Amino acid sequence: MNKLSSDYYTTCKFAKKPIKKAKRETVNKDTYQKVFEACKGKCVLCGTTQQLQLHHIYSRGKDLTNKVTNCVMLCMNCHLNKVHRNLHYYRPILDEITKEIY
Repeated sequence: MNKLSSDYYTTCKFAKKPIKKAKRETVNKDTYQKVFEACKGKCVLCGTTQQLQLHHIYSRGKDLTNKVTNCVMLCMNCHLNKVHRNLHYYRPILDEITKEIY
């Protein structure tokens, strides 16, 4: 049995071209520092200073921007166990908190 040539899948009419995903911009140190200072180095929900992570309230979307006013600091527990599991509940709360902070 012959092996298929490597270009078989590229010439086949049913082959799909690989989809290129948009490169997501990572949060730079300056943005992270501004958000950290605005949140006073604490989780905005529980107030702990341990294991802080930056959370985007609204997804970055097509423009892939990291606006400071769209970010808050959350501890790992609040970020993973509370916010991402109940985003429809926490998004309005985090939105109000950012209005107070910024």
